[in-house]
Amino acid sequence: MARFSPRIIGDVDAAFRLLPPDLEGYVAGLPQSAPFVRNWQKHANQDCFIAALHDGETPVLMLPLEVVKSGAVRLARFPGGTHANGNFPVLKRDAAKLIGADDIRSLLRAISEARPDIDMLLLSRQLGSLGETVNPLLSLRHARNPNPVLSASLGCGFDGVLERGNPKRKRKKHRQHTRRYEEAGGYRIIAAATADEARALLDRFFTIKAERFAKNGIKNVFGEPGVQQFFHALFGEAAGVTPRTFEIKGLEVDGIVRAVMGKSYWKDGLTVDFAGIADDDMVSASPGEFLFFEDIAQSCAEGVAIYSFGIGDEPYKRDWCDIDLPLYDGVLGFTPRGRAYAAAYRARNAVTAAVKGNPKVWKLVQKLRARMS
Repeated sequence: MARFSPRIIGDVDAAFRLLPPDLEGYVAGLPQSAPFVRNWQKHANQDCFIAALHDGETPVLMLPLEVVKSGAVRLARFPGGTHANGNFPVLKRDAAKLIGADDIRSLLRAISEARPDIDMLLLSRQLGSLGETVNPLLSLRHARNPNPVLSASLGCGFDGVLERGNPKRKRKKHRQHTRRYEEAGGYRIIAAATADEARALLDRFFTIKAERFAKNGIKNVFGEPGVQQFFHALFGEAAGVTPRTFEIKGLEVDGIVRAVMGKSYWKDGLTVDFAGIADDDMVSASPGEFLFFEDIAQSCAEGVAIYSFGIGDEPYKRDWCDIDLPLYDGVLGFTPRGRAYAAAYRARNAVTAAVKGNPKVWKLVQKLRARMS
């Protein structure tokens, strides 16, 4: 039997105003935070709403959603799509354990009744827990996402982190790259402290990614309508603000930004949400690798507990990391068309997981990708 009452709130701002300004007593994934959702709705997709569970007038769970078309199917998903990773609903900590499967089912019915145009619900890239709070959305049918989140625990200090992957080689390469940058005209690392600085670094990143995507024949996900304006607003608002939430950083060599990374900060650590390097005369000096080295060292000095490289498995991540954090996808069809799409989605993910779970096959796929690019 459901304990809490479902509500569908079309006014996103009004929904977030029901929460304490500092989210005291609540926990949430950063892509489910007010700045992320509000800016996504304003710049990328106006069709956003909040599905909530209430105890009287108090929200105990808030699930931000956006509605998009995927082929012939209209689906509801976390705002931000593939730009939203490590998703976790807004939860009242002391009520989270009381939210049962019946409550989640009642919330799903409320979504379907309020928005009969929605064919399916896709809740991808979810965390199983955040701190000590377990994700109640995983009472829905779900499967592990084929892509892990690789992270490095930093409690051992920078020297200890280096020991995970040939520390002598890392230090030697870093010294070589430092000399190369100094010989080229000097270098500096920039952390945007103003909205203008954030915009400049983001624009450089968008240019870098557009060139790389075009070269490899890949769709530019940062070129979709409203996406760049969303990131300008999100990182611009957060620039220079403490405590940090979203930060963009760059490596400049000889007056030109050669590498850029965007990060989000959470209670116990940070996540690298995106990164890019320029394909120019400095690419052989590994500006991305250099920026990660410096940023991890600084994070250790600042007492950051976990440094997450975000979703996706790459050799350079494995070189630093000792944590393989699973993410989960929940998919549910509301209509016959939605149920067919959900079944196809699950099947595709199962095949992908099988390929990535076979080291020999996955290594072959990676080699083919490298040749094609």
